[in-house]
Amino acid sequence: MTTVGTFNIRLFPDRGTLASKVAGRIVELDADLFAVQEIRVPSAFDAVLNEASASTGRDYAVTLGPMCRASELQLGVVYDQKKFSLVETRVQAELDPSGRCSCRDGHPPALLAILEGTDGRRLAAMSVHLQFGGRRWQYRARRDQWANLVESIERISSEFAVPVVVAGDFNSTGFREDDLGERTFIERTTAEAGITLATASLSCTAYWRPNRRLRDYVPSMLDHVLVSGAGIRGVEALGMCAILGGRVSSEAAGNPDFHEVSDHCPVRVELAL
Repeated sequence: MTTVGTFNIRLFPDRGTLASKVAGRIVELDADLFAVQEIRVPSAFDAVLNEASASTGRDYAVTLGPMCRASELQLGVVYDQKKFSLVETRVQAELDPSGRCSCRDGHPPALLAILEGTDGRRLAAMSVHLQFGGRRWQYRARRDQWANLVESIERISSEFAVPVVVAGDFNSTGFREDDLGERTFIERTTAEAGITLATASLSCTAYWRPNRRLRDYVPSMLDHVLVSGAGIRGVEALGMCAILGGRVSSEAAGNPDFHEVSDHCPVRVELAL
């Protein structure tokens, strides 16, 4: 069994971020490999991985790449060096054979890592971060990014002939309520491509605060794990999504993770390879 996951660690390190709490959530995730997004200071993230490794007996390392040319943020794939070695990486601009990959061209920020297990079997892991927002043009932009992403998955599957895991922040603001048909679109797109949407059964992977007056913490479904060429044994959202049970939480009740860790929750998936 292989455990994979995703964790958008908001603007890491953001104002108010407690590195020790971030390390604690990575310990809780306890994945063999996981995608990360919005890493701003790689050296600070390395320190967090060292702390998490010391607590779990793992040996975490990360390979990072730019989200977009104009962004200071990076995304990446974290892997346990006791389980995997890094064979190859490709940044966004290298994922399309025509070299046309860019955020402006409708491609999602992405980083691909080809990993080889201690048993010699290989796995492709891709971290992604799609267009944010709930406006109609942002929904349309995400649909274009999904089309390019599916093409990338098909190319990777064909070239490397290995299972593919794509994980990250898909910013699917309409997924919970199927606003503007976003959930319908995602489920249809993955089904037609023969890709398993491992996170389909979840109801919470992030929290946000839509009402400035009430200041409630409201659950959302932004993060997903896609799997091609492998089975799924289990999936769960951790951190504040587990603590709050995916329910609305009041300002009075509090939500320390939102301010001290991230507005996203770690997500863990067990693969049957």
